[in-house]
Formats: sequence, structure tokens, C-alpha cells
Amino acid sequence: MTTPEQPGPPRRPHPLRWLPNALTVGRLAALPVLVWVLAAADGPTSATAAWLFAGVAVTDFIDGKLARAWHAETTFGRLADPFADRMLVAVGLIGLILLDRMHPAGPVIVLVRDVGTIGAVVAFRRSGLDMRVDMLGKTSSSLVMAAIALALLSTAAWIDWLFWAGVVLSLVAFANYARTAARQLRAAPPSTPA
Repeated sequence: MTTPEQPGPPRRPHPLRWLPNALTVGRLAALPVLVWVLAAADGPTSATAAWLFAGVAVTDFIDGKLARAWHAETTFGRLADPFADRMLVAVGLIGLILLDRMHPAGPVIVLVRDVGTIGAVVAFRRSGLDMRVDMLGKTSSSLVMAAIALALLSTAAWIDWLFWAGVVLSLVAFANYARTAARQLRAAPPSTPA
């Protein structure tokens, strides 16, 4: 016969548990600066925009790691973090188009995919389904972010190939989210009339 585990002492909140959300807010606050730098650039590249974009993108990795390590995940962070990521990617993609760095087709595909994803997440949340970012989604976002930063820095052809790999992976991730959502909708109990 086993004895029930005794609960340990309550976990003390980390004194810097506010930092992950602060990084997310900082990422959003940096977007107007990035827009200004891109608007002032001559093109087709801008080292200042590239390094600024990369620096802001790195905070996405940092705030997620800290939130998990410090058990500081919040509802605000779960909603604001992916929104900040999508806005950063959108600014970078629009910048690539405005700088005439690459053909608009690739950036537009990712932008449309992101708008569709945000709309679907909002709709599913209202219906009680919680769609979380999975590893495929994180990988596709990271690849697209890296490709945007590199494309803002250089016109090397291999960067364009890397960007298109990110576009394809983004579409695969979107299809995977759609399949997961469909499975959750089929499993959800039918709503009873009021």
C-alpha cells in the first residue's frame, strides 16, 4: 500500500516573472522603429533594418524560454506573443516588397497564411477550442524570420532559396493546423439549444 505524496512547499514565483511579457511588449513597441528604418532605406537591402529585425526576433526565443523556465506563462503571453511574432514577420515581409528585395509572391503567400491563421485562432477560441503553436509552426516561423533578416542584409541567391523553403514549410504548418482544428471540431460535443 502506497501513501499519498505529501505536497511540497508552495513554489515561490520568480522575481522576474514579468520579464517575458515585458519582452513581448517591447517587441511590439519596436515595430514602429523598424517601419521607420525600412521606410528610410534605399534598398534593396538595409543592414540597419536587418540587425534590428534580428534583434527583435531573438526576443521571441528568449521570452518563451524564460516563461517556461520560470513557470511564468500567462494568458496575455499566450495571446500577445504569437500576435507580436506575426506582426514582426508582416513588417519584415512588407519591407522586402517595398525595398524591391524580392518578388512579392513569396511574402504575400506568408502574409495571407498569417492573416488566415490569426482569424482561425480567434474564431476557434470563441468556440472554446484552444489552438496552440506546435513544433512545426515554431520551426516554420523561425525559418521565415531568419530568411527575412538575411534577405534584408544580403541579395545572395541562397537566401532566396532559404526564404522559399520557409514559405513552403509555412504552408505545411498551416495545413497541419487545419487538420488539427478539424479533428478537434469533430471531437467537440455538439452544443445543445438554449
